[in-house]
Amino acid sequence: MSTDTAIGMVFLYNKEEGSPDKVSEELSKYFSEITKHMVNQDLLGLPALKEIMDEKKIYWGGIKKDFEQTLGDNEAIGSIAWEVFNQHSGITPSDEVKVLIYDEDQAPWKFTLMACVLYK
Repeated sequence: MSTDTAIGMVFLYNKEEGSPDKVSEELSKYFSEITKHMVNQDLLGLPALKEIMDEKKIYWGGIKKDFEQTLGDNEAIGSIAWEVFNQHSGITPSDEVKVLIYDEDQAPWKFTLMACVLYK
């Protein structure tokens, strides 16, 4: 488990899927499954997850261009997630960003999703 404390989550997706509100609504029924997977993969612990949820530090970002290229570039994913988190929360996280990628072919919601965890 990381020694850094998880302070927020950013979900990145292809902007063509719709607005953040639409996408988050579509994913709401899968949210507990996604977060359980994030905990099981040691991206964050249950206390941090609860705190992030209580403080509503969960943000959505639609990637407008070069989505497929971004998908293969962990550094790009991390910097986009960092930027989205920083813009919405006003908090400067560490450079460490951990990512779980859900491929559209395997995801029950039928589109690719990058679930990112940011740390202090």
